This record gives sequence, C-alpha cells and structure tokens, in this order.
Amino acid sequence: MCGISGFFGPRDSTLLRTMTDAQRHRGPDDDGYLETDVASLGFRRLSIIDIVHGAQPMSVDQGRLQIVYNGEVYNFRELRGELEGLGHRFDTHCDTEVVLHAYQEWGAAAFPRFNGMWGLALLDARGGSPKLILCRDHFGIKPLYFARSGARVLFASEIKSILQDSRFERRVDEQSMYEYLAHGAFDHKSHATFFDGISQVPAAAWVTIDGDGVTTSTYWTPVLDESGSADPAGFREVFDRAVTRRLIADVPVGICLSGGLDSSSICGVMARQLAEHLPDAASLGDRLKTFSAVFPGDPIDESRYIDAVLTTTGADNARVEPTAVDFVRELEAWVWHVEQPMVSSAPFAMWMVTRRAAQDVTVVLDGQGGDELLAGYDHYPFVYVRQLLRERRWGDFAREAWRSRDIYSPLIRRRLRDRRLHVDVRPMLQRDFLRGKRAPVDDRVQDHLKRRLLQDFLVWSLPPLLRYEDRCSMAHSLEARLPFLDQELVDYILHLPAAAIIRDGWNRRVLRDGLADVLPPVIRRRRKKIGFTTPEFRWYRRQRAALQSLLRSPRFSARPYWHGPAVAEGFRAACAGESAESMFFWRVINAEIWLRIFFDDRVTNLEASSSDPGFARRGDEMVARAGEDARALVDACRPNFGRHLFTRLRDGRILARVPLRSKVLVGGDDLHAELRRPLLDLRDRGVSLRDGDLMLVSEKALAITQGRSLPVDQVVIQPLARILSRFVSRVPTGIGIGHPATMQLAIEEAGAPRILLAATVAALTRPLRIRGMFYRVAGSGVNAIDGPSHLNLPPYDRYAIKGPEDPDGAARHLANRLSIEFDVKVEVAVIDANDLTASVLGSSPGVDRQTVLAAVADNPLGQTDEATPFALMREIRVSTARPQPAPVLVSSGR
Repeated sequence: MCGISGFFGPRDSTLLRTMTDAQRHRGPDDDGYLETDVASLGFRRLSIIDIVHGAQPMSVDQGRLQIVYNGEVYNFRELRGELEGLGHRFDTHCDTEVVLHAYQEWGAAAFPRFNGMWGLALLDARGGSPKLILCRDHFGIKPLYFARSGARVLFASEIKSILQDSRFERRVDEQSMYEYLAHGAFDHKSHATFFDGISQVPAAAWVTIDGDGVTTSTYWTPVLDESGSADPAGFREVFDRAVTRRLIADVPVGICLSGGLDSSSICGVMARQLAEHLPDAASLGDRLKTFSAVFPGDPIDESRYIDAVLTTTGADNARVEPTAVDFVRELEAWVWHVEQPMVSSAPFAMWMVTRRAAQDVTVVLDGQGGDELLAGYDHYPFVYVRQLLRERRWGDFAREAWRSRDIYSPLIRRRLRDRRLHVDVRPMLQRDFLRGKRAPVDDRVQDHLKRRLLQDFLVWSLPPLLRYEDRCSMAHSLEARLPFLDQELVDYILHLPAAAIIRDGWNRRVLRDGLADVLPPVIRRRRKKIGFTTPEFRWYRRQRAALQSLLRSPRFSARPYWHGPAVAEGFRAACAGESAESMFFWRVINAEIWLRIFFDDRVTNLEASSSDPGFARRGDEMVARAGEDARALVDACRPNFGRHLFTRLRDGRILARVPLRSKVLVGGDDLHAELRRPLLDLRDRGVSLRDGDLMLVSEKALAITQGRSLPVDQVVIQPLARILSRFVSRVPTGIGIGHPATMQLAIEEAGAPRILLAATVAALTRPLRIRGMFYRVAGSGVNAIDGPSHLNLPPYDRYAIKGPEDPDGAARHLANRLSIEFDVKVEVAVIDANDLTASVLGSSPGVDRQTVLAAVADNPLGQTDEATPFALMREIRVSTARPQPAPVLVSSGR
C-alpha cells in the first residue's frame, strides 16, 4: 500500500516533492521520483511484499514504460506464470512488476484480469506521443484523483496532494455541498468530489492523458443474473480463496473484528487456515490478532459477540473504547485525513481501531462490502417481499413476510417516530445557496433485491465506506484488505439467485450456511446488525457545549450555506429530544470543520499520531510570525476542542492559553499542589514557567477546594427560587441558576430585590436578542454560581457550587507560592468563563484584567468534561527571523 502523485506537463521538482510528501502517512518506508519533460511521478511506499526490491517508480522497455502503483493485485502469481510463458523475465517478487509487465503485454486489456485493489499511474512513452494512464480497481477500493492546473494535469491518491499546487484555485463544488447538506447524498457520483475541479477516476475505469486532452474508458461492467448455484459449499470454496489471497504479505497481518457476521466469518476462516498451516497464513504469526471497538454499557456494545468469536477461534484481541472526549479531540485530524465530508460520525470507530491495529500489524482484513452484496441491512427484506409481491409469488411472500416480522416492527416504529419529529432542513439553509440547485436523482429500486443490492454496491452505500476505510487505515500507515470485494467472489454472488441471499427470513443465508462450521451459533443466528459504529447522538449530547461553541461562532454564521442561529437552535432542540436526531446537524458540523481546514486555513498537515492523536494543529502563518516561542507550545500542548491554543488581541499581541488537566477536585484539596502537578508535567515536555506568565484558575476549582459545593438535595428551596428559575435562559451545559437550588443560592448571595431586578431587565432585553443581562445586573457573585448538569464530572453532576471566597486573596496566595517554588514571577487570575460571558473574580496585583477578559472570551478551559480547570497564559515573543511553519489554531480575541 502506498501513495502516488504527479502530473502530466512541464517538470517542477519542488511541486512533485511537496505533493509526494503530503502523503507520507500512506508510505513511511520509502519514496521515489521520476521527472521528465512530459510527466513526473512521485511515490511513497508502505512495504508489504518483497520489502527489499519493491522500489518505485519501476520501469520496463528501457525506461519507456514507467509505473507508480498503490494497492495489491492478489492474483499476481498466476499472472506472472502466464507472462513468463510469454517470454517475460522478472527481477523482483512483488506484484508491481507483474502489473507493469501485464500492461506491457496486454495494454488496457490487462486491467480486467487483475483481482485486487489498486490506483496506478503508467507513463507510456513507447509510441510517438507519450501518454499518462490512470487506472482504478473494479470497485473503487483504492482512491485516485486528478485535476487540471494551468499547463498540467495533476493526479494523486489523496486530494490533499493536489492542493499542494498553489496555482490550483480551491473552490467548493456547491452542487455536491447542496446534495450533502439538504439530502444527505454523498459519494454517489462516479467523478465528482466536494472540490470543484477535482475529479476521481471512476471505479473499473482508466483515464488517458495526452496531448489531445483527457479521456475516460471503462474496462468492466457487472453482469447480474440468477444462473449461479446456491450451494453453500460452492460459496465457501470461493470465500476461502478470497481470504487466502489477502494473507499474502511479508509483514504481520490481523483482522478488524466488529462482532458482526461479516468480520466474524473472515476471522473464522483465517483461524482455520492458520491452524491448517497454509503457507500464506504464515503472515498471521503464531496466533491470530484481532482488533475491536467496544462501548461498555452502551446499547451498541458488541463485546459478547466478539468474545464468542474469540472463544471459537482462540484469537488474541486488542480493544479500544472510543469516547465522546476522544471524538471531539480528534475530530479535526480525522476530517483532514478523510478529506471530504462524511454522512455520519460512525466511521470514527474505524479510525480508533485502525490506529490501535497499526501498533501490532501492517495489514488488516475487514468485512466491507458484505452488507451490500448479501443484504446485510434491515431494509433489504422489505425490498425482497415487495419483489415477491410484484411477482405474485404468494406463498414465498407470506413466508418471508411472516419470518421477517421481528425486523419490520422496530424499523417501522423508527420511521414513524422520525416522521413525527421530522426536522425540516431547508429553513436552516440560505435561500441564495438553495437557488438553482438540483436534487439528486434517487433511482434506487424498491422491489427487486438483486438490482437494489447492485445499486447500493456501486453507487449509494459502498463508495463512501471504501473512502472511510482507506483514509482511516492509511492515516496510520496500515493496509486494509477486503475479502468480500474479491473479484471472483463478487462475480459469484452477482450470479446467485435471490433466495440464496434471503430465505426463511434470514439474510446472508448462503454465508450463514456456508460458514456454519467456523461461526459461533450466537453469531450465525444473529439478527441485528451494528458493526463498527459509534453512539452518535449520545456523544453529541455529551459534547454539545463544544459543538454549540462551533455552531455559534461568527465564522460559522458567516458561511453562505446555512443560517447559523437556526442551526444552533435546531441542534439544541434535537439534543433536548424536542425533534428528531437528524444527521443534518452532523453534516453542518463536519462541513464547517472541513471548510476551516481546507479553505480558511489551508492546512498542509494534520497528521494522525498514536502518541498524541488529538493534536489540533492549525494556522501556519501565525506560527511563522511567532517563531520558536510558539512552536515549543505547539509541540508540547493541545487546546480543548472548539477552543484555540492561541488568540490574537486587537492590539496585535498573541497570547497562548494552554489548558492544564487535573484530577477531579474535592473539598480540602490543596489547590497549589493540584496546579503544581500539570506544571511539572508541562516542564517535562519542554515548557517551563517564565517571568510574566499568568495562571488562569477556574472559579469552580477554587470554590470546590474551599468546600463551597453541596448536593442540591441539601439546599432548602423557597417558592420564589422555584418561580424565578423557570425564566432563566438555560445554556446547553446547564451552568448558572436555571435550577431551583442554584436560584436559591443566588437569592441568598445577592438578595431577592436585586435578583428580581435582574430578572426584569433580562425579560425586557431578551426580545432584542441581548444575552447575559441577568448576570450583569445580578453581579459576579451570582454569575459564579453553577448548578448540576449531566455534563459535569461526577459527583458534581448532582452538586450546586457557590462562588469562591476572597478570590483576590486566594490568587495572591497562589501566585506567591508558585513564584517561590518555580523561581519566576507568576501572576494568577481566578476566572468565570462560560458560553454567555466571562469575568475575572480575583487576581494577583500584576494582572491586567482587561487583557485576561479578551484572552478568555472563547473559554479556553472548556465547558464539559475536559477536566482542565487551569490554564497557562503567556504572551508570545515574535521572531524577526522566518521560522519553519508549524500549524496551530488561531482565533481573534475580543
């Protein structure tokens, strides 16, 4: 597995190397280049087969035919034997050389003979007019993109390489954006991408680029009929060969095990072949390695199914437990790697699993494609019974309808619920954006099973899954192989009768029967599909403060695609259960982050890292100005999601706000000791305190250590508090006095007359959309009160917290102790920052409170369960020299 890039047109060494380096994650082991006046080729290698001799570009015919190639052709041994019989001689044992000789012998007629996955570029200078051939595998497993840029046609495995050409004008493909936002359609066009001017080579096609222009040709078209045998033994034989082919490797091989039928079937066959000591199973080592995502306590957790497979196979298993915190911290790096918006956040589980797998193996097998080929989704039985009804096969119709009733009932209930809580997305989109846009043509068949499966396989379902699979695995330099997309197996399934796929209420029937001896009974009889997914809306609710921060930001509201306030309110309603859990909100969140990365900041690198996976690195221009001072912080620290490591004030100063993690604080904790720990950890990472640094301390942290938190059930609530709490604006995190217990504390703090005045002012200004007036009138003591929220870390999800006592004195005391211990002059500010407002409750004498307020306007400490009640604030020294850029995320402070 590798990354290829290059262009047809005049040579440019700098551009070629920049394009190639942008895909270093796809091939960390080696690189190679070819430059001519006609075309240039670049290559990054992940060594898997013939590790020593597989360097590229590779050539034959005295250099007149050159190749860079990403993927694997699994039947290369058979092809090599045939080519040797035709007089070809080989110098290596890798499949690349076979692909090159096959094209030399047969031309484009070689492509349909390959069984595998690939994206390749061939520079053919054998005739009078040189040409560049770009080709992609039958099903589009491996990516390949191309674009015109001036006198060149660029190509690459990933779009980010094409974007390295500064002369290429970046534009959003607005029709694709419309279809995605308004209809949830994506990856359903053979050529289009979300980047205007960048096309993908279609699956089963090759593109010819020469002096006459660009032409596209197709080498394979699926044939659909029901003439094949439904014998489970025949299916098993073909399936076993598909798995065996994907074990060929000179590096360790494992499997991603979700606990579903498809991955469990592959795992069972791999374990059997390992036990039988098949030669190619040597890549599995002494014991099969499996990798899974689990969600303890969540309805989507599949641990029991994974355990059943492990018991049957004796395989090892490494598990990850993705969380909402992981999700928001790694979201930017994930979006950068996937490159185009995604329909949901479910593939994040794949991101986490592949990263863990890359620690132990270089290749994994996975079950993609099985659902689309063998009717793995719940809606397929509906399609099949409609087909039986249309064909007037009354007996079969009655049998299938009755035996699938346990699938229909929850699906019907879910659809009725979604209709009742329907979210109309069009009012949340800008009229100018909607004008002139065409709805995607949804031609999915509803009453013919085999035709519907083929449509989903080629157009509607599988293509985005293949994109996620490739990007998530290659982000971590891991090759993913897909046995269900074996060419022989796909052709076999396309010829199966429909009754071999769904029979007696069971989908994937031929798979269940054919692999009965390697599947645990609980897997074979399993009805409900989950797979590699995430508890999406439960995560959104858990992190809704951070996501609301994004949806409320000025940058989000300035987009020409949506109405920011309407989207934010719709998201609030969905999180509160007042409307359906529409994936529209994920789509706008994903689109916004995608726009920031690829269009606003033009990020060149957001590499995934197993040691620091969620590192948000943005804003090359800012660090280029800031120099080494900022780079040290970028290397050692990361911001909370939705917040920024750096802010630029109106006077031009650049301030860093480094959030510092602590344990869950309790009454009686020594605040100095708890702050000292993350500061020492930060010093170990190369960032020490220095003169002029300022420590930000959350008022909640100070109040808790002072013993000013108490369970809400211990607050004696008066009637006035119950009444007034109903009229307080409530933010997603539940902060403030919207709870009767915290309103009671506010009355005790400020007095009933002042609270009544604050409530009156807030009521009068709310229609004017003036926010936060209640707290401005009630005073800082009331503003510092926090209430119970399910978003707070336990036990404080059931506590009310008063404002701290003597915050000025506490800040002076803490500043003195830190200054003495670290032998520098340090200041301390106690802050109360939330989504509505920010204030400085106390500080040591040297603090400029207005600067602090400007620096914390976006609440860098976070709002949910980040567990970062402290932050180091530092003014960044600007270097006059031009340093090497290191990306960070930059915002503008107020």
